[in-house]
Amino acid sequence: MIMKNIEVKVCINSFNDVIHRLEKIGAKYKGELHQVDRYYNCRTGRLKLREIDKKNLELIFYSRPDKKSAKVSDYEILEVPENLKQKTEKTFKKAFGEKVIVKKDRKLWMYKNTRIHLDKVAKLGYFLELETLVKKNMKKSKEEYKEIFSFLDLDKYKKYKKSYSDMLLAKI
Repeated sequence: MIMKNIEVKVCINSFNDVIHRLEKIGAKYKGELHQVDRYYNCRTGRLKLREIDKKNLELIFYSRPDKKSAKVSDYEILEVPENLKQKTEKTFKKAFGEKVIVKKDRKLWMYKNTRIHLDKVAKLGYFLELETLVKKNMKKSKEEYKEIFSFLDLDKYKKYKKSYSDMLLAKI
């Protein structure tokens, strides 16, 4: 099933102010995740195999425009059973060619239908990502996105249009 979200990525020096604001509005801290994303060559969109905490594995395909402001992303997630982890990694590497590996520690917060990622990305630094899930109503989702964007005062941070994978490839 294709899902949609509204997202933005900003560079951030410290999570302290953001965490304080998240607590103030009643956002829920869901924990810290260690993620390894293996990106593969793909004609359209982006394809990655995400390992979470060395156990859960997801195949994620997504497409979205590269722009600094809020953008709508279409994505699909396929859960990969743990016993197929190595075989899936080998097969995708052979079939598509591994493009880049992104390693990050992510603190996950939730506010209504919005995921707030506080990411420490290896070789890149600290970032905040907002992802507001579009359930049925795009207008309501945009309102929620704008509400949290404004409350977190994200206008003051530098926005990025590219994915972490693109940023890492640009550094290589």
